[in-house]
Amino acid sequence: MNLFKKSNFNCVFSSSLDWFHSSGLSEGVGTKRNRFCRETESFYALCLSHRRYSCYARGGLLPSRPRGRGASTYNCSDNLGYIRGLNGKQKQLIKKLVHICMIDGKKTRSRAIVYKTFHRLAPHGDVIKLLVNAIENVKPICGVKKVRISGITRLVPSITATNRQETLAIRWMLESAAKRRMGKKSISLDQCLYSEILEASQKMGIARKKRDDLHKLAEANRSFSHYRWW
Repeated sequence: MNLFKKSNFNCVFSSSLDWFHSSGLSEGVGTKRNRFCRETESFYALCLSHRRYSCYARGGLLPSRPRGRGASTYNCSDNLGYIRGLNGKQKQLIKKLVHICMIDGKKTRSRAIVYKTFHRLAPHGDVIKLLVNAIENVKPICGVKKVRISGITRLVPSITATNRQETLAIRWMLESAAKRRMGKKSISLDQCLYSEILEASQKMGIARKKRDDLHKLAEANRSFSHYRWW
């Protein structure tokens, strides 16, 4: 038995639906839904177009940085537009730079600093080429190690491993950028890192001087090189 056969529920609902369609609200809802779908599709298209190393170079200023709570961890994928067609070694180099720059596990923040640095370097030419040249100019070929011999501590020179050379070069450039920022808090870290990489690619800067000082120290103590046992 249909309990609602003689009730007014059907009349109420049918009249409400007729009023809803006749009032034009359904068209507004449909328009909003279509606009939302279009915005969603454009958002996913933007994400795909800015996937890592998939687009050509684009000039212009830095993307607008949001204010407030998420200011330090905003989405910086727009800065990847000018990097394209990297090989495995170059990708690992960028990954290492992000990891060494990271402090207290804040990888998103370190990634934002690195990508903004790349965006600043873009007008000066190929970003990866500039970074590789800077690292090659800062890499220490040799180093010294303290060895205690007959109660006297000697500085024994030794050859530095290739992977260690790259790590030290990146670390020295980041330390030099931090030193640049110590006196001027108004300057951002990515701007200081940009200046350091640009100077290192031209065989200048604090990191390059540190490498030259280490080579001079190793050369001054080369008479103790026969004490190397490692």
